[in-house]
Amino acid sequence: MSYYKPLTPKLRSEILDSINSQVNDLNTCQMTAFVSAQKIGLNALENLFRALPDGYPIPIERNDK
Repeated sequence: MSYYKPLTPKLRSEILDSINSQVNDLNTCQMTAFVSAQKIGLNALENLFRALPDGYPIPIERNDK
C-alpha cells in the first residue's frame, strides 16, 4: 500500500543519508561500468531531492508483511 508524505527536512535528511550509504557501498567495489552507472544515477537522485521544495508530496510504499 502506498501513501503520500510531505517532504520535511527530517525526511529529506533520511533520504539523502540512504543515498550516501549506497554510494559508500559502491565505493568499496571495483569501478566497472555498472558501478559507475549506479553512482551517476544516485548522484542525479540526490540532486533531485536537494532541489525539491519542503512540503513536496513524496510517495511512500508501506510493507504490511
